Amino acid sequence: MARSAALISVVLAAVAGGPATAAGVLAGSWGNDVGCAGTKAGYQDSDAYILLTAEGIETYGSGCRFERQLTSVPGPQSLRSTCSAEGEAGTTIEIVVVTNKGADGFFVTIPGLEELGPLQSCS
Repeated sequence: MARSAALISVVLAAVAGGPATAAGVLAGSWGNDVGCAGTKAGYQDSDAYILLTAEGIETYGSGCRFERQLTSVPGPQSLRSTCSAEGEAGTTIEIVVVTNKGADGFFVTIPGLEELGPLQSCS
């Protein structure tokens, strides 16, 4: 009986860990044309700058750091994030929704802002 329980535990752990571990962390930088040009040049020079990585999203005057790394799975991911904005004191905790729409790119929704995207690979 104990042997059966142990086998069931191993199977359940493999099934529960399967999809989460199968998806890789998002590789590289993803952005709009201005964001990709800025990352290649090494600086931001436009209010239109948007850049997404596995660690967070940056715009010209604000950004959010994700508490866990963004993965490349299709569909939406809700990520608890610490956000800051130029000209404002301190940080806020927000739930940022990042949606991978495949060939259409990534789209990012930060509460109180318009959807950002499409963001394409900068490589």
